[in-house]
Formats: sequence, C-alpha cells, structure tokens
Amino acid sequence: MAVALLAGYYLLTLAVFAVAGLALYLMVRAPGLATVKIGVGMLVVSVPLLGALVKASRHRPEPPGGLPAGRAEEPALWAAIDELAGRIGTRPPDEVRFVPDVNAAVSEETRWFGLAARRRYMIIGVPLVEALTVAQLRAVLGHELGHYGGRHTRLGGITYRGSVALERTLGALEGGGGLSAVLGKVFTGYAKVYFRVSQAVRRAQEIEADRFMVELSGREAAAAALRSVRVTAAAWAFFLNRLAAPGARYGLVPADLLGGFRAVLTEPVRLAELGQVLDEPEERDPYDSHPTLAERLRAIAACPEPGGLVPDARPATALLTDPAALGERLGAAMFGADATALGWDDLAARTARLQADEAALDLLTAAERTGGTTPAALGTVLADLERGAGPALGRELSGGTRERPEALVGHLRALVTSALLASGRVAARLSWSGEPVALTGPDGTVIDLVAVVPDVFGPAHVPALRDWLTGWGADLAHRPEAPGRASVDLVGVLYGVEEDGDFYDALVLDVGVLFVRISAAEAMRGGMSALPVRERIGRLLDSTPGELLGRDGSWLLDRDAVVQAAFWAKKDQWAVRFLVRRTEDDGTVHEGHLRVGGKPPCTDLAEAQRALRALFGSRVQWSETKV
Repeated sequence: MAVALLAGYYLLTLAVFAVAGLALYLMVRAPGLATVKIGVGMLVVSVPLLGALVKASRHRPEPPGGLPAGRAEEPALWAAIDELAGRIGTRPPDEVRFVPDVNAAVSEETRWFGLAARRRYMIIGVPLVEALTVAQLRAVLGHELGHYGGRHTRLGGITYRGSVALERTLGALEGGGGLSAVLGKVFTGYAKVYFRVSQAVRRAQEIEADRFMVELSGREAAAAALRSVRVTAAAWAFFLNRLAAPGARYGLVPADLLGGFRAVLTEPVRLAELGQVLDEPEERDPYDSHPTLAERLRAIAACPEPGGLVPDARPATALLTDPAALGERLGAAMFGADATALGWDDLAARTARLQADEAALDLLTAAERTGGTTPAALGTVLADLERGAGPALGRELSGGTRERPEALVGHLRALVTSALLASGRVAARLSWSGEPVALTGPDGTVIDLVAVVPDVFGPAHVPALRDWLTGWGADLAHRPEAPGRASVDLVGVLYGVEEDGDFYDALVLDVGVLFVRISAAEAMRGGMSALPVRERIGRLLDSTPGELLGRDGSWLLDRDAVVQAAFWAKKDQWAVRFLVRRTEDDGTVHEGHLRVGGKPPCTDLAEAQRALRALFGSRVQWSETKV
C-alpha cells in the first residue's frame, strides 16, 4: 500500500512533466498565442514542482531527539524492554531516548523499501514514567515493541517520504493562479486520498499493537495505561503552562521539575478536575493516526485475557536508576542550564510578582499614551478610569483597533497585584489545588481581586477600589520597575520587506522588530511559490533572537523608541513610516524617520497591520498620502 501510494505521486508528477514537455514542443513547432501561453504556463508550474520533487527525494528523517538512556545508565528499564521484545519475538531498539512529552514511540531506519533495517529508536516520555505503574509502563512499552513485531515501522520511511513529497508539492503550487491552481486541486485531491488511506492503515496498526500490549500485560493494565495517558497529557500541559514554564520568561525555573509534576498528579482536587477529560466526547477524523480511546478500549476488552500475569503496582519510576537526576537533566534540556533554579514556593511568588509588574507597566504605558501624563502611576490610572477613560485604555491595550474591556480588567488586576505585593503586607502563595498563585494577607486570608475589580469595571467602582488599596497600604504613586527578561514573545513575521534599499525578513517581537537581512534574490523567490518563503521563515524561527541579532546586517527597532507609525497602501504595495526617538546617555534626544516597504512577494497588508498594531497600539495610524 505504501509503495503504491508513493508510486502514484511520482506518476502524477511525471504526467505533469510530460504535459509540460508536449506544450513546449508545440510552442516551438507551431508557435502561436495559445501554444506560447500554455507552454510558458506549464514551464512556470513545472520549475517549482521539479524543485519540490528533488528536495523531497533527498529528504531524510532526522533521528529522534531527547536525552539518551544507555544500557549502562538505565539497566532495569533496558531489562524490561529486552524481556518484552523477547516475548514478542522482535529485536529491541538500538537507542532509547527520554523526552519531555506524554508520548512513547518507535521508529526505524530502513533501506531498499523496508527490506533492509538499519537502526531502531524508541522514545519514552518522562511524564508518562512519573504517572504510570510498572505494569502500565510495561503495557506501553509492549505496545511500542508490538509495532516492531508487526513490522509496522519497516515501510514507515516510504510513507514519510510520500507525505513530505506531497507537502512540498502543495507548497510549491500554493498561492498561484491559472495552471498552478488547477494542478493544486489535482494534487490536493490525491493528498486527501493518500492521507486517508495511510492513516486508516496506521489506525489498524495501533489496534494490532494494542493486542501485543494485552498479551504482555493483561487487559486491565492495558486499559488503565491508555486512560492514564490521556489524563497525564492534560496534567502535563496544565503543569507546564501554569506552573513550570511562566518563570522561564524571566530566567527562573523549578529546581525540582518532576517533584512539582508529582504534586499535581497526587493532589485529589486537581486530579479530579483533570480526570474529566475522560468524559469529553471524541470526534472521529479520517486523518487521525490513532483510533479514539473508546475504540481502543473496546478492542482491548475483546482480547483474550492472558494467564499467569502478576501485576506490578510499583511506581514506574522504580525502573529508573535516579529519577531525581533525570528530572534535573530534563529541566536543563527544556529551560536551559543557565537559568536560576528555585523551590516551588519561591518560584511561584517571584514569577507572580514579575508577571504582575510587566502587565502593570503595559497599562501604565497605555495611560501615558492616551492621557499624556508621564510617567504614569497607579493613581494616574485610577484618575483616568474615574473620568471615563476606560474604553480608550482598552483600545490602546488591544492595538488601537477596538475596545476590549476584558484586556483592561486583566491589566488593572495586574496593576493592583503589583501594588499590593510592593506594599509588603501581601504575599503570593503557591497552590497545587486552586489557582496556581493566590494573594494572601498577613493572617493567611486569601484576597479576592474579582470582588474589588469585577469583570465589568466602570468609573463608579474607582472610589471604593482606591479606598481599599489605601487600606492595604498600597502606594498610589506605585510604578514598578521593568522586570528583566530572559525571553521574548513572537507577535508576527514580516517577510521580504525593504528598508533603505536592503531586503529583510523581520520578526515582530514584543520588545520590537528584529530585522534580518536577506539578499534580493531570496526576497524574490516567493514570486513563483510560497515554499521558499516558508522554508526561510522556518529557519528563522529555529534560531534565537540573540543568534539572529548577531548576524551581519541584523538590527532591532526598539518598541519604546517608536513615537508614531503611519501606514499607506496602494493596490498590493504598502509602506509604513516610523517616527523614531532615541535618548542618548547624556540626555540628547534624536528624532528621525524610518520607512519600511512591502511589495509582493512579501507579507500582505492585513498581516503587517495586525502585527504592528499588536506591538505599537494606537501609535499605528493610517495615512491617505504616500509615506
């Protein structure tokens, strides 16, 4: 099936080349308007198509990443893998790697259409090991080894090659008109068939691998493992997004990563909330690589129960040599070895303070732009809100396009939090069961910000809020210092733009616009196909801002240096002129204009406006005259 599907792609592509050759032959032998248009059109289509075909043919999947787990380092884990592989009758993997995902998978390097196997890999998600029992982990390992036993990975390389070829071909045809649009529909139709068929085969393979899992571990352990995988995935996502990762923005990370995750998994209230994901309805999609959980559980229930099994209810971490050391290695791989490691209480308190300070400064900056008072403080914002400036502040916080009361309320709560924490009478406390961080008074009483800053906040609420803050000892002149940042957020991408005769791809970051110089030839390559642009931007996003800034010709337009930005557009061209103000160390102020233009192939006007408005807010204005 895999070979036939891949062959179908090549035959379809060769048919396009054959038609292109015939069109060029007719153009030469019988020149005319029709033959020339068809010949040139087919040539324009064939060149990027040929490029996509060549690149797909040369593409090789990379070995999986992760932390290596050698036999000498993890003897108990390898002993379990070897035993299970022997019971299945298959060769164990050559390498095992630990990854920070709720996942387990196997892959295989093969040659000659799967006839010759080279190297086998297995990845094991560390969060899974933390969540499962030994019996359940053995079930998961048995499932993955079952893919080897069922020879599911032998032709995986061919299926992967076909997927890459189709994706590159569709990318080469994307955005074109005429013949490109027609061929795009043809290849899109074939891609739908290809992926529907190949994914249906993969789903059947998953059911087959589940049967291996039951034979090795029994129905109960197999079913419990599948349920636990789904709950653990939700728990890990919550843990990273709400507890472990936010501090990394400021260079702060947990000293005991896996200990914190274990606390989430053992907290009854939190676990009950996470367990509700099992009740969520599942939708069947023909392009899914796995059957639904309900389908897999039904198939497991229909399997015969093997005899002689003694379930091992020990934590799966019993198979690891040193779980704590593995957690440290995993944390360093995820967040970097140079970050400051803190205990969970300190991490939660410091991160909450820094997050509140940063959001508070955004609101104070918006107040300065809308009200003209510089520098703005807590009292300034309260006075602005009391006189009815809330809608203007909401528009400024949302990029100057529309009122967003929820954005204003969120930032106001952050400003209030920042002032309370600065008073010294209020502390930020970690909670494993409720909101990750709660504000508490000296007696431990939890402070309810929603009661004093309700979701619908108007001028009438300001006097009570001001009195309440004063009662807590908050300073109405409070203005936090800007927190040091270890990372930045991506707002958008501007590709193929021009400034002062040079071409750039630009990352719109929450601290400014990072311009990375490209050649004129690179800037023009998106004219025939969107694929070169995507590949170029992909390489850009794989690099850190620091690495990009170190490249020759790269520079940063600081967000706070921009006083105003004027947009102008005509047909498919656009330009934006920035008024930039810089203050030297000696207090000297310099002002000047900077013009950035976009002409296809480049980021379109709508996306450029969206990204720059998100960064500069109401400073971005529309100009009726050319800038």
